[in-house]
Amino acid sequence: MTLADDVVSVVRLVPPGRVVAYGDVAELLGTSPRIVGRVMATYEADDVPWWRVVRADGGIADHLVDRAVPHWREEGVPAVDGRAGIRRHRADLSALADAAESLMGPLPGAGELPDLGSVAR
Repeated sequence: MTLADDVVSVVRLVPPGRVVAYGDVAELLGTSPRIVGRVMATYEADDVPWWRVVRADGGIADHLVDRAVPHWREEGVPAVDGRAGIRRHRADLSALADAAESLMGPLPGAGELPDLGSVAR
């Protein structure tokens, strides 16, 4: 599988009524939010729920707002000024990582958190 396939596989796992940020997907896959955005902009498949991937502030590209808002409303995600309510409707990222790893195997960014106790303050 390619990185683009991996991005789309993770996006397909985001449940209806939930959204994730480009950075959330990027972190799981060990890449950058810009790469995730590029994949989402260029990947051609009708079954990708693209409206579930937004910027960290809940926004989406201006030219997609009119198409995304009806999807958000249908799924119960509030939209204010063209932005999805990401604070209350962000997908459970741990559950998303677990589901992705079950499907794709170990992911580079889904490992255990570092021991912050050893970090100098």
